[in-house]
Amino acid sequence: MIALGAMSGTSTDGVDIAAIQIDPKTQEMRFLGATSAEFSQALRDTLLRLQEIPPKFSASTDPISILLQARKDLTELYASTVNELLSFLGLEPADVRVVGAHGQTLRHRPDLGYTYQMLDGALLACKTGIDVVNDFRSKDLALGGQGAPLVPAFHQAWLNGRGIYNHTAVLNLGGFSNLSVLNGQEQPLTGGDCGPANCLMDLWAQRAFGLPMDQDGEIAAAGRPNIALLDRFWTHPFFRQSWPKSTGRDDFSAEWFDRCLVDSDHLSSEDIMATLLALSVRAVKSCLPVLVEQVYVCGGGAKNTALVNQLRCECAPTDFLPIENLGLPAQAVEAAAFAWLAGQYLQTAAGNCPSVTGASRTAVLGALHSAS
Repeated sequence: MIALGAMSGTSTDGVDIAAIQIDPKTQEMRFLGATSAEFSQALRDTLLRLQEIPPKFSASTDPISILLQARKDLTELYASTVNELLSFLGLEPADVRVVGAHGQTLRHRPDLGYTYQMLDGALLACKTGIDVVNDFRSKDLALGGQGAPLVPAFHQAWLNGRGIYNHTAVLNLGGFSNLSVLNGQEQPLTGGDCGPANCLMDLWAQRAFGLPMDQDGEIAAAGRPNIALLDRFWTHPFFRQSWPKSTGRDDFSAEWFDRCLVDSDHLSSEDIMATLLALSVRAVKSCLPVLVEQVYVCGGGAKNTALVNQLRCECAPTDFLPIENLGLPAQAVEAAAFAWLAGQYLQTAAGNCPSVTGASRTAVLGALHSAS
């Protein structure tokens, strides 16, 4: 069975599509290929505004119409990128059994009992000619879970398929970071969100330097972390919570960031970037169990050399390794996870991991939109 996964994460920079082959009998998986597409500036700006609380639109606009138009535009980008990957791999829609599509998170408040990932599953199915499974978080949330992160179950399946069962973690460095910790075949998987990874660094790169990101951590490397500011960031209540926990832009908003920056005018922009990188490292270190010997790193932050090197330094002797060593490109891991989750749906197999999300039980996740 060939399954595609489609993902746009909290970095809000574009769409990743990955294809994997799953043997329904053995559950063995093979990575086939991946591609990405950046958001247009207009779509990105709209998505970021929709994630603000409240969204900052002019009084004369209709925010619901803006949301629905953005959902259509986002879904069409998902569809065109899926079709590009099919063409690249020499596949027809009939060759693919399902697309697992995450959608764009606009709100994530498990403490209030809701989460929303924007996507039009019916439109995506019609535009690609492939059945679509989306809305993966809702069932876990309905069972009292966080609804996120959902990728740890895939991380475990992929690593187990390569004979790795213990003393190992997978670290995803997206807009936010999350860890999946393998504790042996007889013990449940543990993990959860750690805190901001790229999202605040990207925000500061755009605001202070007019850049989409701190490429390779060069700006942070030119500064020095300010401990007083780092400690102020660390007062956020999320960091005092234990797993299961999940987070997003609802918690770490631009408004919260600005409040933390009060009385920081004496700091250089490079020092603030270095402090944000130190925050990302501290968030991961605070969650990483001491018995973990090796961590496989994925997500966009895996390309940030300064960030990964600082993790190696702060978390020694734990070794930080590229996920490519296990046959997956760093940028494609989350998309591949949603391909696997869609495969789980079709096989009526559980997609969540209650030891990670806190749900009351395992469950089949997602909702199906038929292309026929």
